[in-house]
Amino acid sequence: MRKEKLIKDKNRKWLICYLLFHIIIFALFAALISPTFRDVNELLSKFKSPSGFFPLLSFPFAIILEGIIHSDYKAILVFWHIKNPLPGNRAFSIIAHKDPRIGMNKLKEMFPNGLPESPRDQNSKWYKLYHEYSERPTVYDAHKSFLLTRDLAALTTLLIPFCLVAHLFWVTKFAVIIYHLLLLAAMTIIISLSSQNYGKRFVANVLVEATL
Repeated sequence: MRKEKLIKDKNRKWLICYLLFHIIIFALFAALISPTFRDVNELLSKFKSPSGFFPLLSFPFAIILEGIIHSDYKAILVFWHIKNPLPGNRAFSIIAHKDPRIGMNKLKEMFPNGLPESPRDQNSKWYKLYHEYSERPTVYDAHKSFLLTRDLAALTTLLIPFCLVAHLFWVTKFAVIIYHLLLLAAMTIIISLSSQNYGKRFVANVLVEATL
């Protein structure tokens, strides 16, 4: 857990940049600024007033909520499984068999009583291996990418209701609101798919290191 916290701290700046990017996207959809950014001063003047600044508070509040959401719920969001969503739950039954880099014979030698079968047991045994090889570059990089994309997916999902509230406050046209929300939904799906791949790679890289 300490390793995960350190990685998340390093990823925090990317989440903040991502949030700022979405503030600009929101301003474009809400017609608060033009694509040429000629009326940035007008936008800033609107945000200086209490009524204009209020909806912007929803954006940093979203990143606060993202940090509060438990990792298990983020895993459900990313992997689309309510039960046993973590990729480690399928480390030995699925992921190990699909990655040609993993020496299955050596992996079986590590578990003379048979490879773990239940999702809980698979994740538990995999997690012990992770602690042994967490400092390996391939494992660390995959872990970092997985956590970043997982948190980005969670943050994007949280932005959907907050953007809706902000749009209603600014009285944005209904069609524009729908387009923006569809964009956020599409981004959530794309980032989740990316996170799925990074999560599986993270699990596989641990097994690769263990069987070298």
